[in-house]
Amino acid sequence: MGKSLKGYEFTNLLFFLVLIIVLAGGCWLVFYHIGTKDRVVVVEIDPGIASEETSEDISLFYLEGFHIVGTSRTYRSRLEIPSTDDGLVRSLFDLPGVEEIVIEPQLIILKKNGATSWDKLREPVRGIIKSHLHSHY
Repeated sequence: MGKSLKGYEFTNLLFFLVLIIVLAGGCWLVFYHIGTKDRVVVVEIDPGIASEETSEDISLFYLEGFHIVGTSRTYRSRLEIPSTDDGLVRSLFDLPGVEEIVIEPQLIILKKNGATSWDKLREPVRGIIKSHLHSHY
């Protein structure tokens, strides 16, 4: 009569197992390639001031990666600077024209007088904030 296929069961099982592994590996490569195709890698080299918005008398400096206070603090003059100030508020008030400072966990708001230009204040303020962040955090 005919030959029996009973002896080929293990070979067939091994063949289908290898086939499933190869197909799974191929699917993984395709999906991995598609997934990394549009991936944008963001490298944060120098955390600090993320962005800044300026109006006529007020400028907001948004901080990236830092929480500098737990709650909001407002300083309207040098007389309100606490003895525990680590130098940030005092340094900002040392700049000519700065009238008010509000410090939020990730935001510093400065109010200046009308006679002072933001063009003269912007870089010194950024320098003071970055220096403070790098020396304290």
